[in-house]
Amino acid sequence: MSVTIKQIAEMAGVHRSTVDKVLHNRPGVSDPVRRRVQKIIDECNYEANPIGKALKMQDKELRIKVILLEVDARSYLEKGIEEELKKYGSFQIELDYMTIPYSETEKQVRALRSCIGEKVQGVILSPINSPEIVKEIDACTLAGIPVVTVNTDIKGSQRLCFIGQDGFKAGRVAGRLMGEFLRGQGKIAVFTSDGDNHQSFPFGTREGGFRQIIAEAYPYIQVMDNIHTQEKSQVIRREMRKLCENEKKLSGIFITCGGVKAVGDVLEEYEREDIKLICYENYPEIIELLKKDIVTATLDSDIEEQGKKALEVLMDYLIYDRMPVRKHLYSEIKIMLKESI
Repeated sequence: MSVTIKQIAEMAGVHRSTVDKVLHNRPGVSDPVRRRVQKIIDECNYEANPIGKALKMQDKELRIKVILLEVDARSYLEKGIEEELKKYGSFQIELDYMTIPYSETEKQVRALRSCIGEKVQGVILSPINSPEIVKEIDACTLAGIPVVTVNTDIKGSQRLCFIGQDGFKAGRVAGRLMGEFLRGQGKIAVFTSDGDNHQSFPFGTREGGFRQIIAEAYPYIQVMDNIHTQEKSQVIRREMRKLCENEKKLSGIFITCGGVKAVGDVLEEYEREDIKLICYENYPEIIELLKKDIVTATLDSDIEEQGKKALEVLMDYLIYDRMPVRKHLYSEIKIMLKESI
């Protein structure tokens, strides 16, 4: 006869919630207690009954909070999440969407803090990179609310899993492409979302990977200081017009974030066909710019698939007690040129 969590708790002299924390590697348990409980789990060959739990979960309403940033990727993430939701028709799942303007840390803090009081079962989050957000993610985890980060990640938190692009690697790929397109010479402008500590992790690492490969392999290419946009079209258009008017020798633009259409519009306005533009994703407006030779190359990370995977990982955990296979589930980096459309 298989042992239960209740029996393990009785043998270890702890509460059932402590056994659950040990089983799922959650914080809040001292090392001696964790070792004692884990020893009993191993000796009893405990295995969870995922089918039994899934049947019980069908009678329980699951409330999932989806907290996304107001950026170009948001609608595509939502589309992927909604598509994945169709697979769970036998479960009572309520998705509570909330959109946070870029870099409004306090608003995202309040959104995460409310999850505990509202008895949310899980969170899908595109985090702002801030110590305050790390603290709230950890508070949710401690309260038994798993947090899956999607599209953007954050260092040092107890989130369950990150799903998105390996930003640093994608930045190096973009740098290699730019270096070859420019034949090792030229001047490049870099557009990023934010210039302060709120900058979302993958955007920062995209820039870091890009600058690293340029410095290593293309010493005659000059990379200018970042242009910070907070993904606001009016800011992007203003800064692009400044570049077109003041940087006559500009030969490349690298965009780590959204706002590609605004950049493309200004390039068309000034007829700057000489500038190589490298960006991310395969949004319809980017595909159109590829067809018109305004975007030279884009690196797609399959945003909709990220949304699908985020809900899948969270539901596997909530329904079947399955931990993700890795803490980082990276999406494929797909290089898209005009010829590949």
